[in-house]
Amino acid sequence: MRNVTIAAFCALASIAFTTPSWAQDKAQDISQQQLMVDRFAAQPMQLLDVRSSDEYQQGHIKGAMNISFDVLADHLEQLDKDRPIVVYCRSGRRAGKAIDTLLQNGFTQVYHLEGDMNGWQEQKLPQISQP
Repeated sequence: MRNVTIAAFCALASIAFTTPSWAQDKAQDISQQQLMVDRFAAQPMQLLDVRSSDEYQQGHIKGAMNISFDVLADHLEQLDKDRPIVVYCRSGRRAGKAIDTLLQNGFTQVYHLEGDMNGWQEQKLPQISQP
């Protein structure tokens, strides 16, 4: 019985610590490399940075639109429901909430950037800073 309890605890802990938000299960992940290739497409995917304005100005991915996750529902008209959209934040929590908002509002082609901005920076990929 004790082994079953330990196994159940380990299974629940692995789920809790590997998925920052349940909403991300509904969006397909896209790798940093896939996103880099997409940036050169004739019509690249929409790229949505849901961090704060201050975080965005300190460094973001070229072509990203900044709408903070907590006001996203009020600014959905700025996004095209008919085009794929990639969402990222710093580490995944806010992106998960934003993905949930998008899905609840009829967006169907929603992707989550693997590793978010932390992963992008760890890979030393290009970013733009604004004063």
